[in-house]
Amino acid sequence: MSGRIEKAADGRDRVNIRLVVEYDGSGFLGFQKQSRGRTVQGELERAVCALFREPVRVLGAGRTDAGVHARGQVVNFHAPGAVPVSSIRSALNQMLPSDVVVRDAAPVGPEFHARYSAEERVYEYTILNRGLPSALESRFVWHVPDRLDIQAMCGAAEALAGEHDFSAFGTAEEGRSPVRRVSRLKVSARKPYVKIECAANAFLRHMARGLAGAIVDVGRGAAAIETLRRALNGERPALTIAPPGGLCLVAVNYGGESLNAGVCTERV
Repeated sequence: MSGRIEKAADGRDRVNIRLVVEYDGSGFLGFQKQSRGRTVQGELERAVCALFREPVRVLGAGRTDAGVHARGQVVNFHAPGAVPVSSIRSALNQMLPSDVVVRDAAPVGPEFHARYSAEERVYEYTILNRGLPSALESRFVWHVPDRLDIQAMCGAAEALAGEHDFSAFGTAEEGRSPVRRVSRLKVSARKPYVKIECAANAFLRHMARGLAGAIVDVGRGAAAIETLRRALNGERPALTIAPPGGLCLVAVNYGGESLNAGVCTERV
C-alpha cells in the first residue's frame, strides 16, 4: 500500500479503495441510493460501514437503472488506513446479500474517482430471439419473438455510433449537455441470442436502453435507419426503449485499463 495513504480532515490515515462489483439488478431500484427502496449503493454502504464501524460513502462509476445488471461496476471509497486491503473482498462478501458480489478490491491513488476518472463505460444488451420465452433467463434477456434482420441492425448501429446529441434516446441531467461520444456500437448474433455492445464516454439516463430499442425497431422493420439519423438531428420519433432486464454494465475503462469481471482470477 506504499504511496496510497492519505490524511483525512480529522488527521487519520485513509486509503482509497476501488472495488469491481457484480450484481443482479432485478431486486433493486437502481444503483444510486434513494430515500426509500433498495439500491446497490445502499447495500454496499451498509456493508462497508459495518466493516469499518463508521460512516463511509461509496461512489459508483455508473448509475444503472432499476432492473439493470452489472458484471463490471466500479466503485471507490476512502477507508481507515489500518485495515488490510487483502481481506476487504472476502469480508464484504460475507456481509452483502446474495445478489451483490465484490469481484475485486485494490488500493488506488487518492485522486481516483470511480465516476469522474472513468473514460468509457461498456454495456451489453442481450436479446432472446426465438418463439418461446425462457423461464430461467427471463430476468436477464429481452424476449423478442419477431424475426430480426441482423444486417439491418448492424446498419442501424453504424448510423448511431459517433459523437451526437442523443436527446431522442435518453434524458440528460438538468443543466448538462446531451452530447455523448459512442466509440463502439456492435451487433452480433449467435442463435437464439442477439447481443448489442455499446461503449461511450458517458450515457444519458435510459440511453443504452434507448439505443438497443431503436436498433431492434430497425431489425424487425418497425423503423428505418433514416429515422434514426433524423432522431440524431433533433427529431423525436416514437422509438422503443428496451426493457431493463437485458442490459448489463460489463466494464469501465480508466486510462486504457479495462476493469470488468475478468479481474477475479483465483482458482477454487
